[in-house]
Amino acid sequence: MTITREALAHAAVTGQALSHLTAGQVWAAHKLCVPPERLQKPLASHIAALLDNIERKARREFFGGVTPNDTDKMISRAYDQQHPPFLRLPILETLKEGMDTFFPGLKPAGYDDNGESVYALADIAHALEVSEAELLQHAEQRGLTDRIQCRHIHRIH
Repeated sequence: MTITREALAHAAVTGQALSHLTAGQVWAAHKLCVPPERLQKPLASHIAALLDNIERKARREFFGGVTPNDTDKMISRAYDQQHPPFLRLPILETLKEGMDTFFPGLKPAGYDDNGESVYALADIAHALEVSEAELLQHAEQRGLTDRIQCRHIHRIH
């Protein structure tokens, strides 16, 4: 398969592998604007080393300082768009699958400007069978009140 700039950009944004390149190598090549002709198979050893070093740096920044049971920090990083899609998107997909499995009736009230689903606090409280006040109190105790915010959303009709 011949790698093009368009295919490389698409794979980098969607966190996918491309041809013989891993998802991390794709992202690194896109970030560094490596010309597609330099990415053809067989990949030169110096290009492979460069891409692998950039990928390792991104992984260290993404996973660094996260303890094994710190799900809040990992989820927060998954939503932080400063991190590469190849690291964020698998976590976000797992979260979506979990929501669909455990809360099949819970649907987004809308979407924010980034296309992320936004849920109404009342709907979440109903799905969890708790009051909105309990949810707010729990969020405050865990330091998550900044994640419960009023922002511009595009309502689903």
